[in-house]
Amino acid sequence: MAGVGNLLDLLLFYTLERVLFNRMVGPMRKNPPLVKMAMAFWLLLEEIGYHDLTRKIHSFDDCTIDAIFNETLSCLDCIQPDGNEPICENDSPVFVGIFDEPINRRFFYYNSEFMFRRFTHIIETVCNKIFGENAAIEIDGNVASLRPLVRPFAEGGSIRPSMLASSSSSAVAANSSTLNPNASEFLPRQMNHEDSRTMFLTFSKGYPLSRDEVINFFTSNWGDVVENVLVEQAAEGEPPLYGRVIFTRHSIIDTILNGQSKAKFMVGRKHLWARVYVPRRR
Repeated sequence: MAGVGNLLDLLLFYTLERVLFNRMVGPMRKNPPLVKMAMAFWLLLEEIGYHDLTRKIHSFDDCTIDAIFNETLSCLDCIQPDGNEPICENDSPVFVGIFDEPINRRFFYYNSEFMFRRFTHIIETVCNKIFGENAAIEIDGNVASLRPLVRPFAEGGSIRPSMLASSSSSAVAANSSTLNPNASEFLPRQMNHEDSRTMFLTFSKGYPLSRDEVINFFTSNWGDVVENVLVEQAAEGEPPLYGRVIFTRHSIIDTILNGQSKAKFMVGRKHLWARVYVPRRR
């Protein structure tokens, strides 16, 4: 399990996802395990190029999110190892109005091996850490405020949305969270000059980037803008998952994000995610 500091960074990085989770299992009264699966699927879609999907979904009203949620569950059935191939004449496009080019469920079925592998990875490395049984894990910048990690969502085998669908209407989660789902992301009262020039980086598990690779990537794309790069000191035998890049000036961060909350890049054949660094309360 990641250390407490790494968990706090992970929770801060996925603030919007935690707010959306609380909204869906709270006011929208959705089944939490199903919501966790849907959120993992949306993060998977962001990985393959549908950038900022979670923020777009969060901007919709509850009725639209409900329709997207139901479509998501039907797509999840298609990526399961024993999923049934959608029938062509009944396979209407999904995510119409969200994607520039809506896709059919057959796309997920024909790419199911890769997608199920990535979906399971996201469940294990992200969703099981940031979502509890009935609400997202809460933070206020204080280690003591972290709720205990819940048991893993999937322990061996696969869990199909259809296995839980029968209980989704009757099993209403009691939202014990005190987190305001409409609250803005936590920001400390004061941010020192270096923090204001820093971005938080995450790597795919097993495919970390070295300090030099990070420096070379930003330098080759934006010039001599890197002051320093710090990569997580992971436990022996474990690859680092996080890092920070400190720039020479704050303005370059806006250029890199280009109006988005998070930016995703391919460095070589490795994924790199970047967002504004939010320091923990000291």
